[in-house]
Amino acid sequence: MYVLLLASWLCLPTFPLNPIRQDTIAPLNLHFTIGVSGPDGLVATGPETTTKLEVLMMHPFVVRTAFGYRFGKVNSKLHPAGYLHGMTASVEALYYRGTHKLTGYIGVGIVHTLHHYQLARATADSLYANYQIDDVSMQRAFGYRIILGLRLHRIFSVEIGITEVKPKLAYTSYLSKDSYSIIKEKIRLSDVCVTVGYLLTLKKL
Repeated sequence: MYVLLLASWLCLPTFPLNPIRQDTIAPLNLHFTIGVSGPDGLVATGPETTTKLEVLMMHPFVVRTAFGYRFGKVNSKLHPAGYLHGMTASVEALYYRGTHKLTGYIGVGIVHTLHHYQLARATADSLYANYQIDDVSMQRAFGYRIILGLRLHRIFSVEIGITEVKPKLAYTSYLSKDSYSIIKEKIRLSDVCVTVGYLLTLKKL
């Protein structure tokens, strides 16, 4: 019974008989993805698109760099209403197993985020009138990402990424022409992004 289960498990398409000769990752790939990022403590669900350059270091390890853009509406009752444009650069390490039909991979990465906090007009007017706050911005921050993915026929991908960063919100008040004050608040952004992608092979095996 156990032998039969083990044999069936090893016959799955993610477990090739000869992993190196049946290597399914090209030495150099350009990976385009588009998907949806789930809500976190600040931003509602919104679209996300990413471009990734993947390099096969040695079987079965891949290193990739990625640049992504995310857009979302600020829906927190604790923070000013508006829109958040987020840009993320990352370096990720992936471990994969599979065949030409199906490849599974996991990975971790370091991310660096840059956001533009766009206040709604009514919110900006209210902040200035009631608190003399002229601007709200989000500072750059480092974080991490956990990756789970599947690759179909070496071309298509389905991926889940869990990203967490802890940037600071900066509330700026201009006191005079040459002076200003900044109040900073540390927040936590933790979201789950589900994407589908297409791989363009730049260098074949």
